[in-house]
Amino acid sequence: MRPQPARRVVIVALCVSLQLLYSCKYPAPVKKHFLGDPAPAEYIADSTRIAHAEVFDPGVAVSEYAMEPHRLRGTRVDDVWDLTLTEAVHIALKNSRIIRQSGAFLSPGNPLFSNPDFMPTTLDPAIQETGVLYGQRGVEAALSEFDAQFTTSMTWGTNRTIQNNLFTSGGLQPGDTLDEDTANFSSGLQKRLANGAQVGVVHSWDYSANNTSARLFPSVYTGLLRAEYRQPLLAGGGVEFTRIAGPVSTNIQGVTGVQQGVIISRINNDIAVADFEQSIHDFIRDVETLYWQLSLAYRALDVEERLLTETAQAWTIVENRTRVEGPGGGGVENAEARDLCFETEARLLAARDNMYSTEAQLRRLLGLPISDGRIIRPADEPISAEILPDWANCLRDALARRPEIRRQKWVVKSLSLQLLAADNLTMPRLDLVGGYQLNGFGNNLLGPTNGGAPGQNLGNAYDNLLQGDRDGWNVGVEFSVPVGRRFALAQVRNLELRKAKATMLLEEQEKEISHEVAAAFRALDRTYLTAQNSYNRWITSLERAESLDRQYQADSRRTQLESVLRAKDMQARAEVQYIQSLIEYNTSLLELHYRTGRVLEMNHISLHEGPWQADAYRQANEKYEARQYAKDAYFKSAEPEPVTTSSSPAGN
Repeated sequence: MRPQPARRVVIVALCVSLQLLYSCKYPAPVKKHFLGDPAPAEYIADSTRIAHAEVFDPGVAVSEYAMEPHRLRGTRVDDVWDLTLTEAVHIALKNSRIIRQSGAFLSPGNPLFSNPDFMPTTLDPAIQETGVLYGQRGVEAALSEFDAQFTTSMTWGTNRTIQNNLFTSGGLQPGDTLDEDTANFSSGLQKRLANGAQVGVVHSWDYSANNTSARLFPSVYTGLLRAEYRQPLLAGGGVEFTRIAGPVSTNIQGVTGVQQGVIISRINNDIAVADFEQSIHDFIRDVETLYWQLSLAYRALDVEERLLTETAQAWTIVENRTRVEGPGGGGVENAEARDLCFETEARLLAARDNMYSTEAQLRRLLGLPISDGRIIRPADEPISAEILPDWANCLRDALARRPEIRRQKWVVKSLSLQLLAADNLTMPRLDLVGGYQLNGFGNNLLGPTNGGAPGQNLGNAYDNLLQGDRDGWNVGVEFSVPVGRRFALAQVRNLELRKAKATMLLEEQEKEISHEVAAAFRALDRTYLTAQNSYNRWITSLERAESLDRQYQADSRRTQLESVLRAKDMQARAEVQYIQSLIEYNTSLLELHYRTGRVLEMNHISLHEGPWQADAYRQANEKYEARQYAKDAYFKSAEPEPVTTSSSPAGN
């Protein structure tokens, strides 16, 4: 049925209304017009694209990675490089700006990639020495607090204003314009002293020129030369506090800590040196461990090659005999010889691959290229003599030489000094302040001295200033104390707790080191006795193999070839076991040297600071000559409390 006309009108009206409402809620977009042709918006597609920084990358020399590495199916024959352990350590120290870690190789968490900023490098002590960040300042940054600060400024200006008051306009009528020119020159020099005091000299001139009539001179210079002095008497005062915490802040609530002084910065440098030494200890240990592992790999490879040669010769003899005897003759012996030959060949491949892998890892630690036409072979023989170290000497050396202990002692010393400085800040702030100044006035800055009333000589401002008859001074004290002293007391309590924690850690470190030395002692006995036992087993298996071989050569029917080959295989296994136990004995000796902190000494390695610059020596001599003429102060300590000790580690 078709809709009625009235109903049709209602439907049309409803549709129009809905369209109007939709148009009001969502207005049609305004057509924008631009000049020129549109360009593609390439930045939309490139905004999330992976980008590379525009930096200079020297890369790796082609000669260092062009040659393929040693591998089982490689056909290149390289020269043998007989390398001693001393040469390996020397090369490692010379080539390793980045101190690598043996255990990090092929690890997903290799810090060289996951956290490179914390990789130990040869630049770490120098980075700490030049540090400027809070809590990581070097000595130079700490000494910069005592550098003299020179400031100067010069400003000029002009101002024109309508005057409204006859009595304050300097003689101008109300409605007249005051035309004034001004200038200011100021310079100052301030310096912090070692006792926390601050001295300064300020020199300034103000120039003023205007059109008022009630002035002695239309233009005039007024200035001063002032010396100021501020000395903290309680909180923040004294040489001891300044050496530890640095110069005190102008407001006790603005104190930024008590670790900004020269002593704390020097201790931070010593801690950085201890961390660097620990990295060198670990590095040399890894190099020597890999060196002996490579020696083991070569010896195991040599054993497997000899065994494979003997097995292949036996297989050839059995195979020839089988051919002579015809079908059914010697088939079992032939199969057994062939199986043992394949088994030995598989072990030989594994031994050769292990040798290539260990040699590559040693190259990595030595900082050498992957392959350079040579293959490293250890030239030093492992130690087989019995070594009986003294327990008391080893324990004493460990507690005196271990860089971890020295580092922790520096931490305890630093916190002790910081606690001393923090205790000083619990006192009120009482500063002695004083100043003296000379005032100057003149029509001209320089020039004739005559000017003003007869005899006043106000023409030259500098001459008037330097006469010194117009001066001023002030002296007094400034006192401030925060009610409750929460900040200062909380800082003291925090440092007390941190010092207690550091002391406990030091005690536990010493206990832990004693257990480590004890474990090294046990390992030394175990590996030596194991090496003795392995040697005896090797000799026994050698005698058994030779006896069976003689019996087989005399009567092959009474002695089976399988027994001979298995005896030689056992002999090879016993020889490898002996070599491995001998390498473990040498590694245990290395472990004892490492746990007692003597790795560097055993490898003739020493760490020391480089020479100073020539200006430093000259300045030190000048200060020494000046101190020779100093007068003793009976009420003061002539020398500060020592922070370091000059005794050798062995004597501690």
